[in-house]
Amino acid sequence: MRGKETPASPERSKKKFLITTMLKFPASALIRIALCLLLVGTTTTGVLAKDKPNKGKPKKAEKAAAEITKLFSGSEVLRLRIDIPEKEMETLKKYQWTFGPQPEREQVQATVREGNLVYTNVALHLKGAAGSFRAIDDKPALTLNFDKFADGQRFHGLQKLSLNNSVQDPTYVSEQFSREAFLKAGVPVPRATHARVELNGRDLGLYVLVEGWDKEFLKHHFKNPKGNLYDGGFLKDVSEELTTNAGENPKDQSDRKALVEAANESDLTNRLARLEKVLDVDRFLTFIALDVMLWDWDGYPQNKNNWRLYHDLDRDKMVFMPHGLDQMFWKPEGSILPPMQGLVAKAALQIPELRQRYFNRIKELRATIFNVETMTNRVREIAAKVKPVLAEAEPKELAHHEKKVTDFCDAIARRGASLDSQLAHPIEPVKFDESGAAPLADWISKVDFGKPSLSQASDAGAKGALRIGTKDGSSIGSWRTGVWLEEGRYKLEGKVKTQGIAADPGDSRGGVALRTKTSRPEKYLLGDSDWKPIDFEFTVSDSLTEVQVLCEFRGAEGEAWFDLDSLKVKRLNAKP
Repeated sequence: MRGKETPASPERSKKKFLITTMLKFPASALIRIALCLLLVGTTTTGVLAKDKPNKGKPKKAEKAAAEITKLFSGSEVLRLRIDIPEKEMETLKKYQWTFGPQPEREQVQATVREGNLVYTNVALHLKGAAGSFRAIDDKPALTLNFDKFADGQRFHGLQKLSLNNSVQDPTYVSEQFSREAFLKAGVPVPRATHARVELNGRDLGLYVLVEGWDKEFLKHHFKNPKGNLYDGGFLKDVSEELTTNAGENPKDQSDRKALVEAANESDLTNRLARLEKVLDVDRFLTFIALDVMLWDWDGYPQNKNNWRLYHDLDRDKMVFMPHGLDQMFWKPEGSILPPMQGLVAKAALQIPELRQRYFNRIKELRATIFNVETMTNRVREIAAKVKPVLAEAEPKELAHHEKKVTDFCDAIARRGASLDSQLAHPIEPVKFDESGAAPLADWISKVDFGKPSLSQASDAGAKGALRIGTKDGSSIGSWRTGVWLEEGRYKLEGKVKTQGIAADPGDSRGGVALRTKTSRPEKYLLGDSDWKPIDFEFTVSDSLTEVQVLCEFRGAEGEAWFDLDSLKVKRLNAKP
C-alpha cells in the first residue's frame, strides 16, 4: 500500500529545476545523463541515495545474523539426517588421523535434512585430532560447508558448522557452557548448541553443533572481516607457518611474524611496547586468564593447542581466540599461574606489569563471570536440554551422564574455592639474601603409598627436623613446600641423616632424596649415615612458577631426618 503523498521539498524542487535547465543546453546525451544522475543521486550530505539503508526491510546480512542468534539461543536439540553416497563414503573411509604430517581432508558431497528442509551439495569432511578423531564408520566428528558447492546456501544463516562427537566430554555441556563464558568476558569464540545426528540411516546420537570459523563468524565480532584468520593446528605455536581459515592475503603472514618478533624481544621494556603495538593485549590477558580459571589444560596458554588468531585490520591488532573447549576443570586446584607453553603467553607474563594486570584480570573475572551458583545453574540448564535426547538415544548412559554433570558442577565449585584461596595470597617471587639463598618453610606431609611415618623431631638444629620413614613395609611419602621462582638455575640444599634405609626390590628409585616435584636425582640415598649435606640442581624455564620442593622417602624400611635449619633454595644465575 502506498503512503500518503507529501509536497515536494524545496531541495527536490531545486533539483528538478536544475535538471530541466541542464537538459536545454546543447551537449551529448551521455553528458546530460551523467549530470542528471549525479544531481538526483546526491543528497545535501554528499551520500548517494542508493546507499541509504532501506528502513522497511532488514539487510540480508542482518537477517542471517538474526537467524544464527536464534539458532544458538534456542532450547531445542536439532535433528539432522545426513546422506552420503556410497562412493563418497569409500573416500571418507580412506582417511585416518595420525601424528605427524596430515593428508588432505578430502571433502565429499552430502545431503542434509532437517525436518522438511533439504540441503543438497553440502561439502563434508572428517574433523578431529588426537583424542577426538573417529572414523566414518564410528561416531565421526564432521565439518559441513553449505556454501562450498552451492553458492549462497545457508543453514539457519550459517555457511559453515561443525558437528563435534563430544567423545572427550560425556556431559555434552562443556563446549556450550565454556563458549558462553568467553563471550561474556568479551573474547570472540564460535557459539554452540546441540543436534541429534543420523548418518545414512544410522543413529549416531547426540552431537555438539558449533558455529564455523569463517568470514560470517568474523563479521559478527569485527567490523572488518578481511584480515587473516590463522588456524593453530595441532600443537603448533605462532612461530610456525600456519594455514588460514579466512583472509584476503593468506600468503602474507607478516602480521604473524611481527607478533613473534615482539614476543621474542629480549628487553622486557621494549617487549611490552612492541606487544602493545601488534597485540590486543587487554583482550589477550582476558583470554589467558579465563582459560586458566576454567583450567583448559589443552588450550593455547598451557599446551599451545586449540586456538585461532585473527588480524583485526581496523585496529591493526592480533586477537587470540579459544577452540576445542571440551576438557575443562580437569584440575580444580590448579595454580592460577601454571607453566605457560604458548610463546605469547609466556612472553607476556615474563613482563612484571602484564603479570600484575593478569592477576588483576583474574580478580575481575572472579567477581563478574566466575559466579559459582550462576555457572552451575547454567550447566544444569544445558544438561536438562540434552537429557531427553540421551534418554531416547542412549538410555544406558543416562545415569553416567547425570553423574558426570554433577562432577562438573562440583569441579566448578572447587575451582571457585581454589581461586579465592590463591588470590588471598599475592604471588611474588621469593626474596634471596646477599648470598643468593632463601630458607624453605611451611612444610606439609603427604602420603603417596603404604604407611610412611611422618613427624617433626627436635633432635637437629634450632628448628628441629622433618622425620620420615616406615616400619610397616614398602611406603612412599614426603614433606613438601612451594616456592615461587623466576626463570633461572637453582640449587636445593640441606642436611640429612639416614638409618637403615632399604629400597623396595621393585622400586629402582628407592631411598631418600631432596628434589622438585617435576625432576629427580640420578641416585637416592640408602643405608646409614650421620648428618651429611644433600643438594639438587634444577632449572626454571617459565617467567614465574611455583616449584614444589620434596623431602622424599621411598623404601621398604628405615627412616631419615632432614634438618629444618639447613633447607634452602639457592639462586645460581638469573637465567638457565
